[in-house]
Amino acid sequence: MTTWDTAAPHLRRRRVRGGDIPSPHPMSWREQRRARTAKVVRDEIEGQVPGQVWNIFGLKVDPDGLFALGLFLPMLFMANIGTMGAAVIAGLVPLYLFVRRERLTIVMLKRAFLFSVPLLAMMSVVWSEAPRETFKYAAELGLTVIAGLLISSARNQEAVIRGLGLAFFAYTGISVFGGGYVGVGVGAGGQAFSGLTESKNLLADIASTGAIVSMAVVALAIRSRAWMWAVFGVAAFLLEVYAVTAARSAGALLGLGIGVCAMVGLLILVAAGKALRAFLTGVLASVLVAVGLSYRWVAQTMIEIGANVFDKDPTLTGRTYLWYRAADLIDEKPMLGRGYYAFWLQGNVDAEGLWRYFGIESRGGFTFHNTAVEILVTLGLVGLVLLSIVLIIGILALVKRFVERPNLALVCWISLLLYQLCRMPIETIGIAPFYFSTALCFASLGAAFGRVDSKKIVRTAYRNTSPRVVQVWPVEDVAPGWANPRWAPEPGAMRLLRADTAAQPRDRKAKR
Repeated sequence: MTTWDTAAPHLRRRRVRGGDIPSPHPMSWREQRRARTAKVVRDEIEGQVPGQVWNIFGLKVDPDGLFALGLFLPMLFMANIGTMGAAVIAGLVPLYLFVRRERLTIVMLKRAFLFSVPLLAMMSVVWSEAPRETFKYAAELGLTVIAGLLISSARNQEAVIRGLGLAFFAYTGISVFGGGYVGVGVGAGGQAFSGLTESKNLLADIASTGAIVSMAVVALAIRSRAWMWAVFGVAAFLLEVYAVTAARSAGALLGLGIGVCAMVGLLILVAAGKALRAFLTGVLASVLVAVGLSYRWVAQTMIEIGANVFDKDPTLTGRTYLWYRAADLIDEKPMLGRGYYAFWLQGNVDAEGLWRYFGIESRGGFTFHNTAVEILVTLGLVGLVLLSIVLIIGILALVKRFVERPNLALVCWISLLLYQLCRMPIETIGIAPFYFSTALCFASLGAAFGRVDSKKIVRTAYRNTSPRVVQVWPVEDVAPGWANPRWAPEPGAMRLLRADTAAQPRDRKAKR
């Protein structure tokens, strides 16, 4: 039996007046309190973050992944469903804004500089040759930018990437099994797979982007041991690579190669140390700068590859004539351009002439196939400088975040951005409203500023609301001494001692 004298000092109950001391609990009261506090905090965290998972017909669905799937499906099928797809996107973005309303201000303030591009597009209404159309398309561009920033800042990035993978796989699968072919090439000629539209380049662009996303799905699935998702990612990747090859698009295939190599290299760097990661990232950045300075040589190489491997027109299907005509248009209004989306409109004499020259019977859905040229025509030199500044700031922030805090989702966004950047010299990327590449470009740039974290619980002093256990112990007549210097209970008096007396304030007066 443990007594007052034999018990260790830290196990002695306070103000015990004689008697035997019960054996201490295997877990001390401090450990018990910490365990109870941890359980309460864990329960509060799970209860204060509503909407993490929605239960739909017995299935647990993450709202971030569902939004990514619902947003990109109409974007990918926009050429087939037209106005209906635009209406779906215009309705989904405000709805998701409402779902994310609690921390929306914090998320958007970090990425405020990315809104300068749609803001300039909206301001071009003042000098636009078609103010009504400029206002409409600028508003759509703003919604597209918001959608991209929302998915890259979502709490569950794994669910977002899975949603993207499902959307691209659905489009590619339907295209492969129900799509058609178009004529292509000079000399020997031939046919290229165009999917659900008459544009093989559009199909190749979608399939290449989907292949990069599928690789990210596989990497995330292996990390979380979700083997069904890994099998899905591999199958989707193989199907999308087949679609790119069948489309015979030199630009998309080259971009896919760059994106795949970037993802493999970045996945290796994730496991490397910070110093090594910073050094190799700097080397890669230097290589990219050198490639950018050698733009003319790269463009000429791409033309030669396309002509030799894919039997394509050395003028890249008439792009050189497009750029020749664009040079005259830029000279007319070099600083501010003609207004956002104010050129490719029916009734515009210059646009009608180009459509007729290239045989575009639909008189729409056409661009200058060069991002810089497109911006110079519509937003002038001011727009090109602004977009360049936004890209530089976003890329530097993205590299900085990867060096300091790398993760698999960030690898996916960087690979997608590199793929889009290498296609800018031959396609219009990042400025088309309600277009998947625009959303992905701004999503990649927005990923540099992190994601929405779970709500932080403010820890307060723990209060035990469970019933307290009390014990009754006899108190002997004790003369004043070291343990009781002020008073002595009467003979036969009883006193209630709480089980957690050590955590309670000392009583100053005995109950008689």
